[in-house]
Formats: sequence, C-alpha cells, structure tokens
Amino acid sequence: MDVSLPGGAAAAAVSLIDILEWLQTSGLSHFIAQANHLLVAGLQVIHVFGLIFLLGPLILICLRVLGLVLRDQPFESIIGQSRTLSLMGLGLSLTSGVFMFLSAPLHYYGNRAFDAKMVILLAALISYALIFLWTPMRLRAHAGLARAHVLLSLVLWILVCMAGRAIGFV
Repeated sequence: MDVSLPGGAAAAAVSLIDILEWLQTSGLSHFIAQANHLLVAGLQVIHVFGLIFLLGPLILICLRVLGLVLRDQPFESIIGQSRTLSLMGLGLSLTSGVFMFLSAPLHYYGNRAFDAKMVILLAALISYALIFLWTPMRLRAHAGLARAHVLLSLVLWILVCMAGRAIGFV
C-alpha cells in the first residue's frame, strides 16, 4: 500500500518490523539498553512490585466474593479500599513493562511467551475493569457468576505472571 505524501511523493508501506526497528533505534530505547544493567533490573523490580500491589487487593476481593474472609464487611467498602492500591500496582506494572519493552523491541517480537502474555494481559485487563465496574452490582443478584468472574480474573493474572516469567526462556 503506497501513501501519497504532500508534493506528490509516494511512501512505501510501513510494517510492524519497521516500527520496531525505529523504536529500537530511538534515543529512549538506546538510553535504556545502554544504561547500567541496574536500570533494567530496577525496572524489573518495579514491575514485580506493581504486580504485587495489583494482585494483593485482587486476591482479597476474590476471597471476599468467595465468602472466605471479611464476611461482615460490605463488598463495596472492600472494593473502594482496594481500588487505589490496585490501580497504583497496575500503573507501575504497565509503565515499567513499556520501558522494559522499549529496551529491546525486536527481542520481544516473535517471542511466543511475550505474544501469549500480551493476549492474556488484554483479557486480564478487561476482567480487572469489570471487577470494579460490574461485580459490585451483580454480586447479590448473580453470586455464582461473580464468583466465577473473580476466579477467572485471578487465573488470568497468574497466567500473565507465568507468561512474563517465560519470556526470558523462549
């Protein structure tokens, strides 16, 4: 597919590889890749802490929906108290993940574990959003569905972690 540029010039189609090569040669990518190895190690630590901050509240919510803990507290209160820490964890994980990706985009391209992680991550993010938007309203009317949903969400996040761990080995 050719694209006409102003002045009548034609540009060739841009492929995903072209974009990843451009990213890998960008200043930010070079800075991250060429920096002291402690920068990438620090990003990995931030990434893991972000997942802990995300999964801790999610596990608490899951246990509450299953009726195993905090039965005397209203679910809405637990969701409200968990939201800030969970969103902070999500932000830390996504931000540090993007910077780790930028350190070597071509390395991640075609890595089956990375591809799997991105697909599962998308499903986990949708499920995560629905926990805060959908589950509180449906818990009383459809308790079984709410239980299945929080368990599915927890499983998806565990799979995201496992696929992320596998990236270095594939």
